[in-house]
Amino acid sequence: MKEKIKDVPEHGSYAKTYLYTVGYLVWLFPYLILRLQQYEGSTSPLIKVLKYIGIAIACLIIFTDFREKFPIKRLVLGVAILLFIFVNNGFLGGVGIWWELCVFIFAAKKINFRHFLKYVIIFQTVYYGGSIILSKLGIIANSVSYRYTHVRDALGFGWSTWPVHGFLYIVSFYTILRNKKITLFEVVGLELINILLYFYTNTRSPFILITVYLVFLVLIKLISINIVKNVFFKFFYLLSAPIVTFSMYWLSANYPKYYNLDDLLSGRISLGYSAISQFGIHLFGKKILFNSSRDVIGFNYLFVDSSFLQYLLRFGMISLIVFLVITVLFQKRLLKTGNTILIMSFLLVLLNGVLDPEYIEPFYNTFLIMFATLFNSDGLNGLEDIE
Repeated sequence: MKEKIKDVPEHGSYAKTYLYTVGYLVWLFPYLILRLQQYEGSTSPLIKVLKYIGIAIACLIIFTDFREKFPIKRLVLGVAILLFIFVNNGFLGGVGIWWELCVFIFAAKKINFRHFLKYVIIFQTVYYGGSIILSKLGIIANSVSYRYTHVRDALGFGWSTWPVHGFLYIVSFYTILRNKKITLFEVVGLELINILLYFYTNTRSPFILITVYLVFLVLIKLISINIVKNVFFKFFYLLSAPIVTFSMYWLSANYPKYYNLDDLLSGRISLGYSAISQFGIHLFGKKILFNSSRDVIGFNYLFVDSSFLQYLLRFGMISLIVFLVITVLFQKRLLKTGNTILIMSFLLVLLNGVLDPEYIEPFYNTFLIMFATLFNSDGLNGLEDIE
């Protein structure tokens, strides 16, 4: 069943969407450029300038939105939630990108996400593809590391895992836009890129998730599968975020009981246990300094990869509950569209967040921006009509 937008123009404001996209990409670029080995640790003033130009554009859009009408209850509640996350995550938790994200979410209330995602995909493809090519040509810095008997090529990035996770989000957004029109040739092409990235980086989790997702796309093209209308699927889909969050916390907090699973999860349970023991669980945000470098003498590596467990440790129980409720409400809106690929693409990135941090890293997860659709009484700002 397709949901019609009641309080948002059918195609949104193209001018506003274009302006917003420019601001978003200008803001996004500094975060992505710092992910490259060539520019890691850069203190160039241009980095901050670009960030604040992007934020300024988002603020300009917010001011122009004052003339628009929104459901008052949703607006007040949405502003209250964003202000809480703005303060709790951005300042108490010490992760500045979250207050910036709140500004962009509030500015995105009436943009057309179909057009927005098109530009984002083009930008990401050029960034990741260009960076990998430049690294292989020796034009920008690159390095290799070793994992057991495997060589891991960083492909120009600070960690060899980063380009693979970036590709996972590209796959998600690309399949949303292509939807039922995607061809088997395109699916095969995406999987070949996935295999190539795995060959270079030996990054298993996103490789497996992408492969399973693409196989699912092939099945729904060849066989009439309508799993999203199944009552049990809907139930578990809506509870997926709370379930995986509790599971990662429970396994980590009870590591002595589940130590046999630690190798299977690449040490994530023991690291989670160490982080919980060292930092504790709090109601509100707390500044935490993880050590993600294995080369610092006198310091042990300690980093929580799971997005949901890391969110709990950094931002506290109250913020986590709010975040999970927002996620469930967004998933509920996705289910109302009845669009199988749209629904499953979000599940892809959510499951990726179980073991890896990209789900709560705004420069990866553009779905966080799409939470802005919850300000409206219905619809997904241009995505609900995609077939």
